[in-house]
Amino acid sequence: MDAEKNATIDPEVWEQARREASIVGISPDELASEALRREIARRALARIRREGEANRSGMTDDQVDETVNTAVQDWRREQRGL
Repeated sequence: MDAEKNATIDPEVWEQARREASIVGISPDELASEALRREIARRALARIRREGEANRSGMTDDQVDETVNTAVQDWRREQRGL
């Protein structure tokens, strides 16, 4: 097992986490791990959204949908050998 990890948390936040964890029946450490996982995922999705917006070249949502549908149809034709 990995060595113990430590983080400094504002006492007020820790107390709120302790209370919430108690309500849902998990440890404060489990609640903190879950919160970190969610925040990491949220940030990754925000990064993907920013990159997608930058790459859409000013296209409208309808234009993006049309481009994606055309690409999917082309790929499917290629897979069928047509």
